[in-house]
Amino acid sequence: MKPYTTIRALLFVLPLLLATSLFGQSLSEPITTAVARNDWKQVETLVRKELKTNPGDVHRMTLLALSLAQQKRHPQALEQAKATIAKHPTSYPPRMIAASSLMHLGRNSDAILMFESARKIAPDSAEPAMALGMLLATTGRCDDAITHLEDALFRRPDNGSIIHQLTKCYLQLGRIFEATDLATRGAELEPNLAVAQLLAGETLMAAMKSDQAIPFLERAIALGSANSAYLLQTAALQDRGRTQEALAVATEYAKRAPNDAMAWYNLGLLQIESQQLDSSVKSLRRALAIKPNYSEAYYNLGRVYDVLGFSEDAIQAFRRCATTSGAFAADSYHALALLYRKLGSFDEAMRAHGQAISINDSADVYHAERLRTCVDAERCADAAPFIDRDVTRFPENPNVLFQAARCYLRNNKREQVELILPVLERIDPALAGQLKTAMRM
Repeated sequence: MKPYTTIRALLFVLPLLLATSLFGQSLSEPITTAVARNDWKQVETLVRKELKTNPGDVHRMTLLALSLAQQKRHPQALEQAKATIAKHPTSYPPRMIAASSLMHLGRNSDAILMFESARKIAPDSAEPAMALGMLLATTGRCDDAITHLEDALFRRPDNGSIIHQLTKCYLQLGRIFEATDLATRGAELEPNLAVAQLLAGETLMAAMKSDQAIPFLERAIALGSANSAYLLQTAALQDRGRTQEALAVATEYAKRAPNDAMAWYNLGLLQIESQQLDSSVKSLRRALAIKPNYSEAYYNLGRVYDVLGFSEDAIQAFRRCATTSGAFAADSYHALALLYRKLGSFDEAMRAHGQAISINDSADVYHAERLRTCVDAERCADAAPFIDRDVTRFPENPNVLFQAARCYLRNNKREQVELILPVLERIDPALAGQLKTAMRM
């Protein structure tokens, strides 16, 4: 079952709320029967007939606007609602219908203003507060929505729609404690609603309480929840060290959603962790078949190929990742550099180091490994353009300092090594010991 809190769902809920409030308001039996049957065309016909004898009746005027809205005749519903407002300015239901029609017509800013006016007229009613809060939230204004949603929840403490949307707003604003408290309450109120169980699990994961999240996510899956429940459950189980259980959930998720690239990617990662490398290759390639530019899948496929000894395949995977993702490009070039160094292709390694550093110059590990490549290739003279800058840039990084000192030794700059040694003795005695050994050789 999907959440009630999208704009589409709000558009569905509002007329039902209004129909309930209007039902039995001195209406004739034929009209109440037609409303009960949701025969809105018949409602329109009967209301128009009765309005001829009592044209100013607020309930019938409002019900006419509602019947038009329910028939998806939103421009006419809006005009009728406005006519009702003009004649009965202190009545809030026609304002709710007008706002609903404005939402259907894509005029959310006008709908918000109309809901606000309904709230002013009926400050003690839950419906305007609920509608306004939900619309503000679903249009990205959670800061403004919270006050209205909290007021609506105070008046309707067991309303799942309000609980769901308010929880989402708390999450968006980083109010994790309030989100978890409210979401778990919602899950207890609606134990057979998958979305309520999923939201409780989601908020508990955000609060880093994976052990508490697991039973809620299990119930969400059992109730037929969306695929996100499987992802969260695998993450929660992994977090608790229950890798094999996480792998079983991920496998079931991939079977359930065979065309979901993330399902296969997630399974591939767990197979890597479980050392099922051949299987992980198949899963990651399946993810890439579905989503050809899946950069994360290329990166991890490159890692697996490297471990398996398929160097050319690893190189191609890393290069593909670097060209499909800005976020993973630097790491991909860095992985390429290490792979080329292992293969003895030092020119290629140095080019890849340079590409990684040009993308992310602040990553100290990139600088340290470039210096190490110069040492391993016995080409420390090539480090001359950047070695002094690296030492100045990362004066407290032991790996940068150690590799730089090794290069300085190869370049016969012992005085520079003497400056580095006491710093290493302070921050990393083990590396300092290795450096002293190298200095004696």
